[in-house]
Amino acid sequence: MIVVITNKLKEIIDSSRLKEANCKYAVGFYTVNDCIQSLSSLDIDYLVIDITAFKDAFEISSWKRVKDFIDPSKTVILLEEAKSYSNVGFLSMLITMGFYNFTKTGEGIIRLMERPNSYQEVAKYQKMAMNLEDRKEEEEERFNDYQRKLGENQDMMRDYLERYQKGEVSFKRKNDVFKYQLKVGLLALPILTIASVFFIYLFQIFISNMVPLEDSVGEYLYTELAHTGFTPLTIIGILIITVFFSIYYTFLNAKIKRMQMTRSKFIIIPFAIFCVLVFGEYYLVGVLEKFYEFIKIIPIDDKMYLCQDLYWLSRYVATAAIFLFYISTFIDNSRTLKFEKDLGQKLTWLEKLWVIDMILLLMIPLACQLSLALPESSSLSSFFSSISDKSLIMMVIAGIEFILTILILLQPKFVKEKEYTILKEEDL
Repeated sequence: MIVVITNKLKEIIDSSRLKEANCKYAVGFYTVNDCIQSLSSLDIDYLVIDITAFKDAFEISSWKRVKDFIDPSKTVILLEEAKSYSNVGFLSMLITMGFYNFTKTGEGIIRLMERPNSYQEVAKYQKMAMNLEDRKEEEEERFNDYQRKLGENQDMMRDYLERYQKGEVSFKRKNDVFKYQLKVGLLALPILTIASVFFIYLFQIFISNMVPLEDSVGEYLYTELAHTGFTPLTIIGILIITVFFSIYYTFLNAKIKRMQMTRSKFIIIPFAIFCVLVFGEYYLVGVLEKFYEFIKIIPIDDKMYLCQDLYWLSRYVATAAIFLFYISTFIDNSRTLKFEKDLGQKLTWLEKLWVIDMILLLMIPLACQLSLALPESSSLSSFFSSISDKSLIMMVIAGIEFILTILILLQPKFVKEKEYTILKEEDL
């Protein structure tokens, strides 16, 4: 007699040839003990078990009772497609108990009844289970090690914060950081700006020799965009030099990271000096105008369609360089999950004032230049025209920029910032 205990998988059994045989069915959700007690009086040739019919299918003790009740070779187990019923760990447990005949199809039941599996045919599941167990132990060890280190780091951070709040932690500002900031502001950025202006100047000459003004392309390249002073050729040149600055910023950011500083904190002093040299000098002194005239080694007076005022151009090259740095910093910060804030690198109120003044110093000239595209009757155009170029307003803003830069450089001498020290190994 063939006895079938089934539940959710009854349709699989009904669609197989097993239904043609003389079978007795029990449909429902039972414990193994209940099934054995109900079947104990029957003479069973084959027992087909739908795994979803057993409440305690995952308990090894349940399969011990089944084994004691009937020869495992006379038992066929129908597995559900769900992973929980067919993972190698569960199959390994069945194999250990001597149950080698398991399948997921109705035809598989018939095949196993005609030719039961041998151990060699199912041993692969036990090997897979052993490999998974070994990997699981390794992963558990790694996870436990990670948890241990994480706990240690959290303890150190809590201790550090407590000491910071009590004023026990001190940090002495490294002189080499300040020297490097001065080097960037006094040398690297100004030299790169002058080189960029010179490159755009040569680039204009090269293009003008390649593309004549009479050409349709040349007419487009050399024509001012809405009377703003910018031509497509000038804009292309500025875009090219942003690549130069991007390469430099790659190395600069790596250096800032090694110095354990945030970009926004490090760049305050270099950009403050840089702005004084480029913008402050333009609005307050004007000596470098002759220098930019001097670097015109190839005369372009006969090509009035090219940008003649390199002194004017240098401000917009510097503006592009400053914008590029802050935009790249913003993008990088937006991609980085910051779970620890450096307590010692917040901007001071003096530095925040400088940032506001720098924004005015950069944006007002740019807005004035772009306002030239507006109709002259426009109130916005009239307003910007009144403060364009070397107006009193721009001179005042440049003067404030100069004063704030001096105060920022002298700030460490008069304002005692909270000090920090890098914890040594013995402190940790």
